[in-house]
Amino acid sequence: MNKLLEVKDLTVQYDGGDYAIKNINIDVNDQEIIGIVGESGSGKTTLVRAIINLLSSNAKIVSGEVIFCGENIEKYNKEQWRKLRGNEIAMIFQNPGSYLNPIMKIGKQFIESIRSHRDISKAQAIKKAKDTLEKMGLDDGDRMMNSYPYQLSGGMKQRVAIAMAMAMEPKLILADEPTSALDVITQAQIANELLDLRDKFETSIVMITHNIGFAAYIADRIVVMYDGKVVECDNKSQIILEPKAQYTRTLLQTIPELKGS
Repeated sequence: MNKLLEVKDLTVQYDGGDYAIKNINIDVNDQEIIGIVGESGSGKTTLVRAIINLLSSNAKIVSGEVIFCGENIEKYNKEQWRKLRGNEIAMIFQNPGSYLNPIMKIGKQFIESIRSHRDISKAQAIKKAKDTLEKMGLDDGDRMMNSYPYQLSGGMKQRVAIAMAMAMEPKLILADEPTSALDVITQAQIANELLDLRDKFETSIVMITHNIGFAAYIADRIVVMYDGKVVECDNKSQIILEPKAQYTRTLLQTIPELKGS
């Protein structure tokens, strides 16, 4: 398999204090789904925000490299990042309500997003938006395009956010707990849709979740983080059936069907 992304010895520090993540090494292959799991504060979100250069103003990368398609993107300038984000690497945030403009119709937001990345006509952007919404299981494209975010359920808003991220057919999707606020049935539906999108678009996905059971369902490999470090990384079968780290075994006890087994 070809390596799409390589994170090498990545260390991030906040305000000159403790390290948020330290000496992180992970890689992502073409069309692979990686699940990153760990409790709150383990460094999961800091890691993906460092990858896409969206760290908060009080955080900085103090060492390491982020290699994407053979290039060290950590050294990119603002213009290079503008071209990379959305086109090659896209981010799906935890709360789609904060990502979508509440006073703007979905269609207007979607069209503006597409045309900010591609030099195409408004009619072409409308068609692309509707087609991508349909691939996310939102069949009534006209109704969706004419809706405001408050008129949609949590699951619908998350599907819209994923569709907007997928519209440019990026090589890599970074997803920060995209289903955590949804009910179990909707979580399963979106997980299956992400698996389908991986196959349709040949996209790799890095999925952050606190739920190791969800990671085991959707991911090819699982990365377990604790206190800013990777404590274990392996294929999901190895992680679930023969975990090496005590912390991984503790996380596995939170999966109801595994308790007491």
